[in-house]
Amino acid sequence: MNTQKYDMLRDIWIYQEIRQQVQAEEQQHRILEQRLILLEIVQARFPRIKPQVKQVAEQLNEPVQLRSLILKISIAPTEKQARQALQEFTREYNSKSL
Repeated sequence: MNTQKYDMLRDIWIYQEIRQQVQAEEQQHRILEQRLILLEIVQARFPRIKPQVKQVAEQLNEPVQLRSLILKISIAPTEKQARQALQEFTREYNSKSL
């Protein structure tokens, strides 16, 4: 197969547009997947704070932010510390988004 023919297509505007759309859809899928992972961890370890975590997670649209919250919640040894981690994360996130 002659890949040079296909390489020329990469310069066409419609190819670029489709590529950007696919990348945006993939990022949305990753975000949804991370939210699900976070909620599964919370359900398994600290089910009483799941509504609060869900509310915060739904506001996050960056994979880095979600990974950070997943880490903070998953390493919390107790529900009380998980609540504190969530509050600290929320304060941090709100101060950065202003």
